[in-house]
Amino acid sequence: MNRTTYLACILLTSILVAAMVGWAFAAGALLVPVIAIPLAVVVILACRQQVKGVMSDERTVRIKSKASLRTIEVLLVLGVIGVVVFSSYAFSTPLAPTISGKVTVNDDGTRSLSMAISRGGNTGMPGVVISSITIRNIDAMNETEAAAYAAFWQEGLRQYNESAIVARTILYCLIALITTFGAFYLYYARKY
Repeated sequence: MNRTTYLACILLTSILVAAMVGWAFAAGALLVPVIAIPLAVVVILACRQQVKGVMSDERTVRIKSKASLRTIEVLLVLGVIGVVVFSSYAFSTPLAPTISGKVTVNDDGTRSLSMAISRGGNTGMPGVVISSITIRNIDAMNETEAAAYAAFWQEGLRQYNESAIVARTILYCLIALITTFGAFYLYYARKY
């Protein structure tokens, strides 16, 4: 096995393990990553032992070392800035949705419910209404009104309940890490 085949083996194994771990978290099979990750390490080590020839020399090791150090330095600073910015969005009251509602007693003795989800606005001032619903008789809610009530919550708070945001965040961080390392690697490969 040559170096290119070894790198292809690493790439293929990494993609397979990432797919298995992603599926396992989505399906709730948490034992799969415990088995898949160590198995992937064994496969990569077995592939490494099949490589004939020199994998790296002192120059390559030095370039990788410097590129890795610069990647960590740059991403640490950018990561701290990103955490501060995204935390300010997460904990900022004006950016969070406001849920308002009231129950009123009608003339015939039934109770009606009016709710609205709004975004933005300051204290005492209404923001932009994302979704609203009115149910005329909450004690005798029919199936259609119950479905409308469920859709109200699902649509109104959908952007705050997306589970895929974690996966996208990790993917973007991984892409940033690989891109930064690659840039520093190319820089130091030309320098030395």
